[in-house]
Parts: sequence; structure tokens; C-alpha cells
Amino acid sequence: MDIHLRVLELACSKLCHDVISPIGAVNNGLELLEEEQDATLREEAAGLAQRSAKRASVLLQVYRSAFGNAGNQPSFGPREAVALAQDFLQGAKAQLNAGNLPDASSVPPGYGKLTLNLVILGADALPRGGTINLQVRSPQLGTGAIEVDCAGQQIAWPEEFGRAFAGKLQPDDLTAHNILPFVSAAFAQRLGMTLSASQSGPGILGILATSR
Repeated sequence: MDIHLRVLELACSKLCHDVISPIGAVNNGLELLEEEQDATLREEAAGLAQRSAKRASVLLQVYRSAFGNAGNQPSFGPREAVALAQDFLQGAKAQLNAGNLPDASSVPPGYGKLTLNLVILGADALPRGGTINLQVRSPQLGTGAIEVDCAGQQIAWPEEFGRAFAGKLQPDDLTAHNILPFVSAAFAQRLGMTLSASQSGPGILGILATSR
């Protein structure tokens, strides 16, 4: 029970941490609109509030599916996950390229959720930007697999993420930083899959989910 509560607390912490910045920017924009008389500055303030509100909405939709029950719905497959991920990456340094994706009806519920989480992990691993190439194979074709290949100038993949994939982190080891790989491994386990990650060279990271 303790580990479940710890996961819940840290997942909420990550969501709130990521959403509070654009929400704060919305408030700043609205305050400027109330106080500012200059038409140009008012237009800039309105634009800030609008962009920040859109960003907050995207983050809430993404985490609703990545952490919440929305990602378990039969209608949420890899294609829906990629559409959300593309919104999530707008304005980011990482670019997502996806091959032919199976539709939601050809994969088990939760497959899209895991896909979304792994793409987010791939984006987080590219602090200086780069490309994320995604391939998804349906279990109906034999061995199911989700492959996320990341390439960029720098890879940020702490050793603890590998331990999270392997289920070797204890409750006291969990933080808001490593909670995403930890819950991704749990979601993979529920689908009968295992996660692994490997760096084949400088600036290259592969994240793989495979059926057992």
C-alpha cells in the first residue's frame, strides 16, 4: 500500500509542477490586461494568456491519458497517443516521427497509454533537442513491441531510470524525477510487456517495450 500511495503522490506532484508554470503565466497575462492601458502591451498580454492557457490544457489532456484512466479506454490507441504527443511537443526541441501505427481496435487497452509515456520519456531524454522515431507493432502480428529511438546532441538518461524499468526502485527511492519511468514499467507489466533502454553511441538512446 505504501508504494501505491507514494506513486500517487509523486504523479500528482509531477502534474502540478508542469501545469503550474503556464497557469501562472495566464494569471500574469490577465493581470497585465487589467492594469495596462497601452494597446500594444495589452495585445501582448492577451497573447501570453491565450498561449499559456492552451499549453496548460494540452498538459492536462496528456497527463489525463498518461497517468489517468483515459489512457485505458479501448478507443485510445497509438494513433491517439501520437496526436497528443505532437501537441505536447509543440514548441519543444524534440521532433516526433511515427511510422505506420496500428489503430486502437488492434491493440489491447492501455497500449496507447504506454506509447504516450514512452514518447514523453524520449522527449525528456533529449534536453538539447533531437528526433524521436516511433515504431509500434500490434500483438496481433505476433510479438507486440513499442520502439522509441532518440537521437540528439545530448542524452539525459540517469542510471536510476534503468532500475525503474527493472522494478528495482524502493518506495524511498522514488522521486518526481523518476516516477515516469517507474509507472511506465508498471503499465508495461500490466500489458505483459517489459521495458529496456540502451545507448548505442553518443547522443543515441533506444527505449523498447516488448511482449514477454
